[in-house]
Amino acid sequence: MLRYFFTLNNPPQPVPAAEPGRRARTVLLLVFGLIYSLISLVNQWNFRTAAFDLGIEAQAVADFAHLRTPRVTLLLDSPPTNFLANHFSLTPALAAPLYYLVGGAWALLLLQIGAVLLGLLGAWHYARAQGGSPRAASWALALLGCQWGVYSAFSYDYHDNVVGAMALPWLALWVAQGRGGRAALAALFILVSKENLALWLACVLLALAWQHRAHRARVGWLVLGAVASLVYYQLITRYVMPALDTMHRPFTQMVRYAWLGSSLPAVLAHVLAHPARLWAVMFQNTLPDASYDYIKLETWGAILVSGGWALWRRPWYVLMLLPILAQKLLASDYGLWGINGQYSIEFAPVLTLAVVDTLRGGRAAGASFQRKAWAAALASAAVFTVVTLYTRRSQWYDRDTGNFLIGSHYRSPYPHRAGLYAALARVPAGVALSTSSNLVPHLLDRRDLFLFPVLRTARLVALLREPNDHDAWPLTQAQARQALAALRARPGYRVLYEDAQLVLLARPATPADSAEVWQP
Repeated sequence: MLRYFFTLNNPPQPVPAAEPGRRARTVLLLVFGLIYSLISLVNQWNFRTAAFDLGIEAQAVADFAHLRTPRVTLLLDSPPTNFLANHFSLTPALAAPLYYLVGGAWALLLLQIGAVLLGLLGAWHYARAQGGSPRAASWALALLGCQWGVYSAFSYDYHDNVVGAMALPWLALWVAQGRGGRAALAALFILVSKENLALWLACVLLALAWQHRAHRARVGWLVLGAVASLVYYQLITRYVMPALDTMHRPFTQMVRYAWLGSSLPAVLAHVLAHPARLWAVMFQNTLPDASYDYIKLETWGAILVSGGWALWRRPWYVLMLLPILAQKLLASDYGLWGINGQYSIEFAPVLTLAVVDTLRGGRAAGASFQRKAWAAALASAAVFTVVTLYTRRSQWYDRDTGNFLIGSHYRSPYPHRAGLYAALARVPAGVALSTSSNLVPHLLDRRDLFLFPVLRTARLVALLREPNDHDAWPLTQAQARQALAALRARPGYRVLYEDAQLVLLARPATPADSAEVWQP
């Protein structure tokens, strides 16, 4: 019945099987696949990935691969608990087949690269379905592939919302074609990718209903899907996740918005009641430290130059962006405000679709105008991305992690990378272990793995002698060195292996319910 209502007014128009332009599409996908690998896989090889979130997600992959209930042991504030209580995401299960070939961490990184490439392919098909030529479709693919949000996400490990966001071009395509069954599957994929994507999906479906308002039956199903997404979010975050949590804690992600209200309805009521304050918060630093000034303005500038100029012609895409803007700019955490990390990935497909629709509307001006418009759009996004690979206002940006164009990206922060890999091979598999953040993705062959300084039931402790700030987290560099010295001096601890980079210690027997954490 769903397919019937979607196709009633707009039967799908299949794209011819033998169409030109596929060679350019294939070349572009290969180029972007190489670039993304140079960022993501090189970071893993050079020990620049971390326990949060790659290690946590990789633990779930191993459990899915062995048909076990997924659990996470790496949280700092919780004993081992159900993985779905931390983030309700089923997408790590997709990496389970690759787990047996390359292990959980590498499997997730490959899954993420594959998902983005599929998103690029979806943008190509969407442009073709909207009447674009193969060349215009290749422009659309390249535009999405060059978006700064994609590069920022790849520079910081793996995240489920990256995988989920890349289903948007396919969802938009299948809704436009009236393929209700496929559209429902794409929406379901976004829904189960991560709990907070349910809020985004609700706005996406409402925006698509606005875009296709001429098709009343289709609008009805899209609005119904939006309502279902909101209900899903409430059920998952209010009841399911706390029930799965070992400590039965409430959904914790709302703590970033506690200054606006204790719940999502309370936050919405507050911002609607104070529109003037909302306007200021969306642009200004809300923290007393002036070093965080202008970070939000950098985000607005990034949106504008990478396709935001197309939003005024296609306002339904603004609706798609509202929950992402609110998630970023209303947070009390400045780390979300800027263009770093995975917190901007949803902008990339939305802005790309907006540009496709806008330039399609200008095709009456002729092919020459379209080529120039596409060239300008792509150049604007690509130049901004390249510039911000080198420098940006957003705090905590690490060029060595994010910029694949500089030589230091390909050098490990530890001078003897091969020696470190050889040392890690000496760590016995299957034995409970506490270790440094950047070693976690390389020591996943055990069920009980803890992020130091959490010790709990670990029988082994593997620590770097001289970790940098990133790898020492949640300790400082000085605290990490102090911790190593203190453990070496503790009665019962003995050194199993040490070299210039790594120390492996054996702990005395610990009770099964130990909650020990080293304290500076």
